[in-house]
This record gives sequence, C-alpha cells and structure tokens, in this order.
Amino acid sequence: MTDTLRPSDEDAIRAELRYLRTSTTLPVLFGGTVDGRSLRLSGFVGTRGAMLRDLTIDTECGLGGRVMAEQRPGAVQDYAHSRHITHDYDHEVASEGIESLLAAPVVVRGRTRAAVYGGLRANLPIGDVVAEAVMRSAHKLAHEIEVRDEVDRRIVMIENSRSEPEGHRDPRVSEGITESYLALRSIADRLDDAALTAEVEAVERKLRGLTTGSSEPARVTLSAREFEVLVHVALGCRNAEIAERLGLRPDTIKSYMRNIMTKLDVRSRHEAVVEARRQGLIP
Repeated sequence: MTDTLRPSDEDAIRAELRYLRTSTTLPVLFGGTVDGRSLRLSGFVGTRGAMLRDLTIDTECGLGGRVMAEQRPGAVQDYAHSRHITHDYDHEVASEGIESLLAAPVVVRGRTRAAVYGGLRANLPIGDVVAEAVMRSAHKLAHEIEVRDEVDRRIVMIENSRSEPEGHRDPRVSEGITESYLALRSIADRLDDAALTAEVEAVERKLRGLTTGSSEPARVTLSAREFEVLVHVALGCRNAEIAERLGLRPDTIKSYMRNIMTKLDVRSRHEAVVEARRQGLIP
C-alpha cells in the first residue's frame, strides 16, 4: 500500500530544482536520491547534454560523495583542479561546462537520503545567498521525506494489525493505531504543502475506517474533533493534557466531553470509551 500512496521522492527533488532555477542565479541544477552507499542523479534543470543523467555517485567520491559522507554542504571553485575532492567525475562535470559546484545533502534522521547540486559555468565563487537558498531547499526536502517516512511507518503498523482477529488484538496494538491517527492529524496540521497535506489526510481517513471493527452498526456519529478528544481519553489523558495537545482550552474539552456523553447516552468518561468501542467508533 505504501508504494501506491507515497509520491516519488525523485519528483519532489525535481520540483525543488525548478524552484531553485527561479529563485537563484544558478544556471545548472541537478540532484538525486541515495540508495545504500551511492547516489543516482535523476533530476536536472539547465543541463545541455546527457552525461550526468543516471550517473551514480559513490560515497566519498567527487564533491557529492564527500557531501554524502560528511553530511554537510560543500562547494569547490575551479572544479577540475580542486585538491579537496577526488576527480572520478571530472569528465561528466566538464561536459556541462561547470567550473564551480555546490552540493547540499538531504539528511533525514542521521541518514543522507538525497543531494542537491548547483553549478556555475564560470570560475567564480558561489555566493552565500545562493548557497543558503540551496541549503534551505535541502532542509525542505529532508522534512518532506521525513513526513513521508512517518506516514509509511504508520501505514505498515495499521496493515500488520489488520491480520490479527479483532477479539485477540493486543491492547498495545490498538493503542498504537490510536496514537498513529493522532500523529497523522498532527503532521497534517503542520504541513505547508497542500498536496502532501491531502495525502496525509487521506491516510488519516483510511486509518479511521480501519479502526472501526465492530460488527454492530454505530448509532451515533462523532465529529472529527469529538473523535480526537475521545481517543485521547481512551489513551488515559486528562482534560488539561488533551487541551495542551490540541491547542484548546480545558473548558472546551469539557464541552466536547459533555456532547460525547450525551450522544452516547452515558454518564462517565469510562462509560463513553466503553460504549464508543462497542459501537466501533474508536479502536
């Protein structure tokens, strides 16, 4: 399922390269994703030939290899004669007329997952403003890939739980599913990318559907916010903690709980959780 839901990381790199073309003075931009100990170039803007296409960069080789290994940006002027890099890829770089080159790694949770390059067809230093723009793009890609990884991890947890009979499911698994829903909701709220937000929300809705395993049809309907409040209650959170997590006032949480208990026709928080689970409203 993750293969069909997760958009291509290479497409994200290409989109960021197109953005850098409009926001910097760099005439040549390229990048790619890391697989094991090598990086394959797959995104290009402003290139003239095909020498760089699908080129595999090994760790510690060339500027990109050094950047992958050290996990920090690097730049060289007069690329062909630099003493700070190996020269395994001089022919490919020279084919584009590149004389000064900058590379920034995309580091996610301690692992280099991709790299972004920018080059000048002149023996000139790449200025700090341009370098900072490339580094910002690398940080943005790292955040996007981290979000996608987290969504994938949560989906795997959900899929694994589906193979277990509902009556025999470990309570810790149900709690993990509940926490996954809340984590996805939190991720969606923090995203700036509309397309990625829509993707996370789609997974979130699927997760809600997977958690309602009751054979008895639910008699009531909870709003999205009521659902969030109740699953926090099911996790043992008190009103003050729920309010802090959701960015609401404790009195507002009390109001939601009163509505929930009225809908479920119960008199306590514990009864609300039990009845909601019986009806398949929460895991």
